[in-house]
Amino acid sequence: MLQESLVELLSKKLVLVTGKGGIGKSLVSTALALEARKLGKKVCLVESTAHDQIAPLFGVAPIGHQLRELSPGVFVINLNAQDNFRDFVIKHLGFAKLFEKVFTKPIVRSFIQMLPGIAELTLLGRLFHFVELDKENKFDIVIFDGFASGHFHSLMRTPDAVLHSGMSGPVIDETQRVRSFLSDKSKVGVALVTVPEELIISEALDFSQRLADDSPAVLSSVIVNRRWPDIHPDAPPVDEKLNVSRAYWEQQQNAQGKNIERLQEGLKAIDPKLPIWVLEERGSFSEPLDVPAMQAWIEGAKKL
Repeated sequence: MLQESLVELLSKKLVLVTGKGGIGKSLVSTALALEARKLGKKVCLVESTAHDQIAPLFGVAPIGHQLRELSPGVFVINLNAQDNFRDFVIKHLGFAKLFEKVFTKPIVRSFIQMLPGIAELTLLGRLFHFVELDKENKFDIVIFDGFASGHFHSLMRTPDAVLHSGMSGPVIDETQRVRSFLSDKSKVGVALVTVPEELIISEALDFSQRLADDSPAVLSSVIVNRRWPDIHPDAPPVDEKLNVSRAYWEQQQNAQGKNIERLQEGLKAIDPKLPIWVLEERGSFSEPLDVPAMQAWIEGAKKL
């Protein structure tokens, strides 16, 4: 059974998942989506990458900028900047005819692409649309498998940058609406994924402080992935699966434990009530994913 504060995280309308690349962020995002579905929710799982990361997890070819149901009740899309801008102008600003007449011109497209923050703004607008404005699909929760932490921090600063740019008109009105939505802690939360390694913990603490300083969306949970499981006292000296000796295993566990303690202490200064979860190292997952196994993995998260 999923722990109470993870249920609370999945009670939000939008969960933004971030963390350093290569530490299991997409797997955690997908596991959260599958668990949200198990709780009876209709889920939209979103990414925005050059190459689809999530569709292969479900055993299908890349889907790109099209919404598809890849598991019962779980819809997936990989947003791209050009189509986001089109959706923003047509669906948010209501300028369908203007888009066809003006924004399809190559010179105008080139100019638009040069505007600072436009790709980030339209991405946030698309997430806002899925949560608040999409009357056709009516998703209960949207989970964004977000950018690596540095890029994610820039994304969160975009609304304020646009609002202080000197622009006026419908873009500013829409930006203010999106910013107000992101700052609603009852609807939006950030989940930071990290691993118990010294340098990555340092980066996670630095990111958490920067996010607290200048992001409308606040950190709701920290998930520590790849914690080595405890050794049973009667276990043989060599584990066949991971092929490491007991001494090396214990050494790694001790080092991870110290890094997790440092993470706990650092986060207390930012938000003493921030929940921290630990996910056990499971090695690789086969594709397509075993849904019950993924759900069992996320349900096995231990709260510190």
